[in-house]
Amino acid sequence: MSSITLSINIETITSKPQHFHLIATREEKKEIAIRLNLFSVDKLEAELHLEKKERFFLTGIIVADVTLQCVRTLVPFSQHLEIDVEEIFFLATDEAKEDIDIDLLEEAEPIQGHVLDVGEVVIQLLSLSLDPYPVAPATTPIDYHEDKESSSPFNILKKKE
Repeated sequence: MSSITLSINIETITSKPQHFHLIATREEKKEIAIRLNLFSVDKLEAELHLEKKERFFLTGIIVADVTLQCVRTLVPFSQHLEIDVEEIFFLATDEAKEDIDIDLLEEAEPIQGHVLDVGEVVIQLLSLSLDPYPVAPATTPIDYHEDKESSSPFNILKKKE
């Protein structure tokens, strides 16, 4: 189950685009932060348009402010994200599961049943936009190869010989 819930019955979608403005509540932002291993999700909004042609087209933008933990310093830092949404979906029927074209799967995602969970799409796109190794601005890597004499146990043993 998605933290943000916006389920759309695709049978109600027409060729006229439908517009959705999605804003995560405080509780939803807490759940998303836990799910994505973030310190916090301070803002999560999406302005989306869903249109039916030969397939279902979801377009728009997601705006998020998140707080991550730096992998170098372990210090929390904020990041602002603006994610362009250009997703294509198609209705996957039980009868046509064996007949699904591989090329179609590369360009579009199947919709199981008749419900598209737009909230889950937003969370997945946010997750994919996060850096897996976040580094705070203005930090430098620690140099482990200094010329100073090391206090390694092996160096101590070398001195005793």
